[in-house]
Order: sequence, then structure tokens, then C-alpha cells
Amino acid sequence: MTGVTSTLISSLITASNTHHHRSKSVEPTLSGGRRLINLPNRHELRAQYLIGNTKSPYDWASQLVDEEQLRKMPYRRRKFYKQQNELIERYIEIDGLLDSDVSHVMIQQYSQESRSRRRVVPANIDEEGQLYLTVDARDDYSSIVTLCIIVNFLINVFLLAGKAAIVLLTHSMSVIASLVDSALDFLCTSIIWFSTSMIESSSASTKFMYPVGRTRLEPIGVLIFSIIIVISFFQVAVEAAQRICTGPHESVQLGIPSFAIMSLAVISKLFAWFWCRSINSSAVQALAQDAMSDIVFNLLSILFPVTGYFFNIWWLDAVGALCLSVYIIRQWVETAVEHIRHLTGVSGDAVDKQVIMYLCVRFAESINQVTSINVYHAGDRLHVEVDIVVDDKLTLRDTHDLGEALQYAIETLPMVERAYVHLDYRHDNFVGHIQR
Repeated sequence: MTGVTSTLISSLITASNTHHHRSKSVEPTLSGGRRLINLPNRHELRAQYLIGNTKSPYDWASQLVDEEQLRKMPYRRRKFYKQQNELIERYIEIDGLLDSDVSHVMIQQYSQESRSRRRVVPANIDEEGQLYLTVDARDDYSSIVTLCIIVNFLINVFLLAGKAAIVLLTHSMSVIASLVDSALDFLCTSIIWFSTSMIESSSASTKFMYPVGRTRLEPIGVLIFSIIIVISFFQVAVEAAQRICTGPHESVQLGIPSFAIMSLAVISKLFAWFWCRSINSSAVQALAQDAMSDIVFNLLSILFPVTGYFFNIWWLDAVGALCLSVYIIRQWVETAVEHIRHLTGVSGDAVDKQVIMYLCVRFAESINQVTSINVYHAGDRLHVEVDIVVDDKLTLRDTHDLGEALQYAIETLPMVERAYVHLDYRHDNFVGHIQR
């Protein structure tokens, strides 16, 4: 930026502050008394001064590998380039957001007086981000989650009644294990419905008690259910082991009605799995995982007793129940460990960190350096802490507006729950936190 332009901007900012306290007839002037005519207003000049030219520095789209090229590649190379394509597409989204000049508009709105400032975000960036980023609209998201819960509940009602009838007719240990799984589905659905309802409910008292929201109720609900299902299937495994040791030594026969009910259970759960796995919510993903467990369960619950009956292997049904229990315990222990890691602040995905770093580096020319970036889970989503270095000649007002605008931009990203931007004037300062 030239010396004349710097003088112009400094004069305009100084004049605007003086203008706020004096008569409205006073107009900003350059040295020598010359009046400013046909120039951008001071808010636009201030935004240009702080943000500068942030147009995309690189044509990322030119580096994308098309599908035909990917199909010709060996598996490992194809996997690498698919991951690279995903990262590039996320960079392109960031470019689209910043090239829209939303950062300039935010700085301009900081300069303007508004009584409703405390109730909105600058430049409506939360809504603007949805035009460029892969973000779920919250209302649609809530409706889909609710619909998933209702559909899964109705499917489970049918399955529970059908499996209860089969157990009364056959006393199959494999079907008993499947019945326990369906009964626990009710508990899973109830926990998820309760947690999502608590997250969506909002009042003055809840905002006071939970100032950053209650989104962590979702992974907590899934964690509770994981523990319950592991304990329940441990008991089923114990019962199956006892039946193997003590009998009775009789093969279990499944009739045509039982076979039809179990087959319908597989089809309905396959539909639920295809649908739920496409929705980005830990609660709905838990339903998807539960649906997949049910598919495996119901298939093997048919296979073990039918095979044991035709080949007269009396213990195969109990062994099948034991294997199914071990499978479910292993699956849900992994789920519980994952959510424990998220709730205890495990580091975020490296790709997410790269995307956030790219946004910070590109956001404004007045950001001299990004000295530190920490990305860690606080439930399903991420908390972000960024340290940036700016010129120590910038005013407090400029540094505040720049840092908070960057903070809003980071929080627009769909995987981010909260962002914290720390401003520094030197790259080798103290770390800013006491190590725990």
C-alpha cells in the first residue's frame, strides 16, 4: 500500500472519530485542506486497509483428478487422490466464501452504528456460509433427525413383537439375543430422542445454565447407551455359554412364519441403515450403526438355528448367540471409546486442521503470521484456538474487529463448535496458557 493511500486511510479514520463527536457538517480532508470527493466511504476504505486483496491465490480446481482417471488407477493411488480431491474441494469452498467479500462486509458493519448489534452476527455470515460451505440448515437437520427417530421407533415396535412371538414358539437362543437387541433399540431411540429434544429446547434459563449450548448431550446419550448394550449382551453371552455346557441337547426348529418375520426384519433394517448413514449427526449415526448390527444379528439368528436343525447340531444355536453377543460387545465398546475420546478433548482430524489453517492464512493481508493453531473435540464438533500476529501499530479497534471477524468466519465451518482467536504483536511471545 502506498504512502498516499496510507495517509488517506489514516486521515479518514481520524476524521471519522472526530466526526462522531462534532457537528455533522464537518467533512474529512487531506493535508492542505483539500476536500475528499468521489472516493469510497470510510467504512469501505477501512475494510480494504485491514482485509486487503484476499482473492484466491491459486486455481485449486485445476488440480482435481476426474473420475475416469481415478478408475484407471491402482487401489492405493486411487485412495490417495480421492482424499486429495476431498481436501481440494474444501479449499474451493473456503475460496468461495472469502472471494464473496464477506470479510470486507463484516469489517464495514463493525464500523457502522447499530442498536441490534448484540442480537446478530456481522454480515449474516452464519447464513452466508451456507451458500458456499457444506452446512446443514439447522431446521431441516432437526426435522430429519426427528423423522429418523420416529421411523426407527415404528420399525422396532414391529420387530420386537415379531421376535417375542418367535421366542415363545422356538426358545432359540440366537433369537433371544436378537430379541434383547430389539428391546435395547427402544432404549436407544428414547435416549436419542431425549438428547435431541434437550438440545433443541431453548429458554432464558437454559441459555444461562448452558451458555455454549447442550450439543454434547448427543455423544453423552450415545455413550450411555453403549455401556447399557455392552452390559446386556454380556449377560446374553453368559446365558449362551451356560446352555452350551448344560443343555438341553435339542436342535431348534424355525417354522415358515418365524423365517418370514426374521427376513422382513433384515429388509426393514437395511432400509433404515441406508437412510440414517447419510445424515451427519452422532445420534442418527448411532441409529445407523444399530441398524447394521440388527442386519447382521437377524441374518445370523436365522442361519445358526436353521443350519443346526438340518445338520442336527444342537449346540450351534447357542454358539451362534455367543458369537453374536461378542460381535455386538466389540462394536459398541469401540463406539464408547470413540465418544469418550471426543468428550475428553482428543485432537481433531488433521484435514480439518488444514482447512482451518487455510482459512486463517487467507482471511486478511494484515494477518502477518499464524503462530499456533489447536483443534480439539468438545463432543462431536471442534473447538479451535488460533494465535495470529498483527502489526503492533494497528489500533485496538482494528485488531479487535479483525480478530473477531476471523473468529466468526471459523465458526461458520460446519465441523466447528467454537473458535477463539488470540491476537499477538510478535511471533515469539509466551504460549498464553499454563500447561496442565
